Amino acid sequence: MTRPSQAGREPVPLAALLLLLGIALAWGSGWPLMKYGVIEMPVFTFRWLTAILSGLCVLPLAAAMGQDVRLPRQEIGLAVVTGLFNVTGWFYFSGLALTMMAAGRSSVLAYTMPLWAFLAGLALGRERVTPRRVLGVACGLGAVALLAGSDLVRLGTAPLGVLAIMGAAISWAIGTVIQKRTWRTPPMVLAGWQLIFGGIPLLVLSLLVDSDPFRDLTILGVGAIAYTVLVGNVCGFVFWIRVVGLVPTAVASLGVLPVPMVGIMSGAIVLGEPVGWLEIGALALVTGALTTVLPMPKLSMLKFWR
Repeated sequence: MTRPSQAGREPVPLAALLLLLGIALAWGSGWPLMKYGVIEMPVFTFRWLTAILSGLCVLPLAAAMGQDVRLPRQEIGLAVVTGLFNVTGWFYFSGLALTMMAAGRSSVLAYTMPLWAFLAGLALGRERVTPRRVLGVACGLGAVALLAGSDLVRLGTAPLGVLAIMGAAISWAIGTVIQKRTWRTPPMVLAGWQLIFGGIPLLVLSLLVDSDPFRDLTILGVGAIAYTVLVGNVCGFVFWIRVVGLVPTAVASLGVLPVPMVGIMSGAIVLGEPVGWLEIGALALVTGALTTVLPMPKLSMLKFWR
């Protein structure tokens, strides 16, 4: 039986904090560019391209670093399952939401993921309730509620965008909890195979549904594919895999709450989306969440990739 994590008692490795910073920049800056992608291409096409191309970049990179890119036979099935949640569900529903919502607000709603990850971990006996954990979750979800309020009001009349991004958050949370185990596969190799496994169903669906998917493709769409693959997926997804292996799920989940703030700022710069007092108040709540959940780290020479 898996023992409950001791989040809040153990120091967070410096490597995990640096990886979380990289995740915030990589994932947050990609939301407005992904919106360009789903404007110019059908969702299935854009998402299978970014998933499979990312996997095909990650695996050779892992091999160049001396890692064995073969999956152990006993881990293939679990890698497929986690890929379906972490990639297929997350990629599709988040892309679908971007066709109906602002990029910045989509990124905020996507990061209700910590709530679902905590609840899933609690149900499986992998997480436990502590006052510090509850305060951190409350601060984080308070920031989400503050920024998402106007979109949640739309739920009664235009629910599809909100429901799509919530589906993405729940799918990612389930995949994160399932993945929280000891793997023989190195993190980079696991990330590469999950991206490929998760991209295959999207490819099949695109062949069945999308007709002439590249008809409206411009240089902006090509740039969206390239940025999503190289920065958002190759860097961000691999960093996330590593962080989940370094710290408890709840800490990792709350640690990426700054990502929507980067997404909102990127949306303002790239797409001209408004930023006001709601975003500033949410930033304060996010800071409070990180303060309560992430204790001061003990500096170490921990390597990123073992």
